[in-house]
Amino acid sequence: MADHYTSVGILRKPHGLSGAFNFTLTRELRSLKKYPAHFFIEGKGGFIPYFVSAFAPADMFKGLISFEEVTKVEQAKILAGSELYLDDKTIASFFKKDVDDYGFLIGYMAYDGETELAPIEAIETLPGQVLAVLTLNGEEVMIPLVDDLVLDIDKRKKRIVFEVPEGLI
Repeated sequence: MADHYTSVGILRKPHGLSGAFNFTLTRELRSLKKYPAHFFIEGKGGFIPYFVSAFAPADMFKGLISFEEVTKVEQAKILAGSELYLDDKTIASFFKKDVDDYGFLIGYMAYDGETELAPIEAIETLPGQVLAVLTLNGEEVMIPLVDDLVLDIDKRKKRIVFEVPEGLI
């Protein structure tokens, strides 16, 4: 029986020159001290394991990660934006069961009406509100995930359409 892989996060921008990455998880870690020995990244030959050489979480959802197979920033740039996958047994070992409701939106393309903005890089949960984080023209932009602003979420096309208030972006 073939393994089933589920996305648990995304590699963001490379950090430094040694091939490390910023990462964002869509599920909450059980512990800041325990983490999987490897993650899978989808490649031309299927799901390829990348073995963790350093893991420095900033919190239960984001931080820095390095892989044994990636030692140069040039290699990291190629993998930036890749989804991190795990098999279901590993997920149960290292992640809490209650899944962040909005985590699935990471990687979705955000639109303001018909205008393509940028992919959602992270979901920030603040007291009283949840925000989609994206980078526009080099600036981090946060858009509240509220019914008044979200016009459509298309899971098949992996896109979210906002009606962004004037002045927010």
